[in-house]
Amino acid sequence: MNTSLMAVGVGGILLGGAGGFLIGGKSGGGSGDNSRDLADSKSGRARVVAVESSRSESASSLEEIYREPSQTARVRKLQDFYANLTPEQFEAEASKLDDLPFSERILASFLLFSQWAEVDATGALAFTNTMGRAGFFVKPTVLQSWASTDPSAAAQYLEDNPRDFATIGMMGGGRGRGQGGAAGTIATEWARQDPSAALAWAKGLDGRDGSAAVSNVIKQVASEDPAEALDIANGLDDESARDAAYASIALEWGREDWGAMESWANGLPADQRDSVLAQGVQGLAQNNPEEAAAKLLTISEGDARDGAFEEVIEGWAQQNPTEAMNFLLENGSESAQRDAMREAMGPLARTDPDSALTIINGMEDNSIRDRAVSSFVFNSPNIEPAEVINLAATIGDEGTRSRSVGVAAGQWLLEDEEAANTFFETSDIIEADTLESIRNRVNGGGGGRGFGGGRRR
Repeated sequence: MNTSLMAVGVGGILLGGAGGFLIGGKSGGGSGDNSRDLADSKSGRARVVAVESSRSESASSLEEIYREPSQTARVRKLQDFYANLTPEQFEAEASKLDDLPFSERILASFLLFSQWAEVDATGALAFTNTMGRAGFFVKPTVLQSWASTDPSAAAQYLEDNPRDFATIGMMGGGRGRGQGGAAGTIATEWARQDPSAALAWAKGLDGRDGSAAVSNVIKQVASEDPAEALDIANGLDDESARDAAYASIALEWGREDWGAMESWANGLPADQRDSVLAQGVQGLAQNNPEEAAAKLLTISEGDARDGAFEEVIEGWAQQNPTEAMNFLLENGSESAQRDAMREAMGPLARTDPDSALTIINGMEDNSIRDRAVSSFVFNSPNIEPAEVINLAATIGDEGTRSRSVGVAAGQWLLEDEEAANTFFETSDIIEADTLESIRNRVNGGGGGRGFGGGRRR
């Protein structure tokens, strides 16, 4: 089973909850340690092997699995169940996914399609085309699982059918951490098995696909051996591709060995140095955000430095939100403060709302304060609801104000409808028709998030 897919699909939590397995099949390292894999007698593919003597027998149906009261046991049984399906059985089981509650459907979908892609990738892809919008979200799982077991076949399919994966390019993560579309996904998985072959394939691609694929290969190599990745990057003829490769190397190297990364970066021309150091700081921030903040100040003021603030503040605020907020306000440019304010204010509002309010009350009326107030509204459950709504109403940007007031109103109606209605009877913060819409959504089970609100002008 492609465990990396599972981690992506279910937030990395389920692997820990479903421990006690040896995962067979091709691994990222391509070593010979997997010679103990057992082949499924029906399909000849690698299967999951139980190592717990107390583990129950595999379930015979999805219905049986979901009668199991333990979430951990359900995950285990889903793994076993899908691991033992024949290629012909996957479509029937995929058709049952719509009958599951939404949260359980997500888990089952990722497990099923990652397994299906290992035995019949084209069949799995064909089925995603019948799923409507849900197929849009499942295709990346199919592609990554396929590429993890047979990257050359996945690459050939992409060449022959580029439009089948066009939507994957829209589903990358934020802040430049996406997979780089279908080509990037294949390159990453291929590089885990055979970096040389992956790089040769990536260099043969044109345009954005080629740049993304080369960058992902180098990033994967850098996670294991930054020096080797640097040798590859230095051999690239295209300057933009080389710069992108340097960024990937700095990110990985900065996380693992800041001193070595910094020594290399300091030998680069000044314009490249700041960009590379900024990437390295973001890598360092994943392990030591406070040290990363100190290193951030060694970078010249400008776009490169500003771009690293958000990553540094995000990690630091989870550990010490007060220090992270003070650092942002004292050292961040207007752009950096605006971009990183949500990361700083969210944890502070949850842990020390009085301090958060003091900071907000000392801010000028601008976009930075708007973001601070909006984040406070979404993260301050222990503040009087009327105070939260009145604060949200002071946001200057109309769209942000509307969303924030609506969220606060919807949450109050859910928690104490009588008190909320009493407040709204004497307040003109929300127009009557908007308030009625919020009430209808609350009564219909819409929840307190995502409500639109409107302030009278």
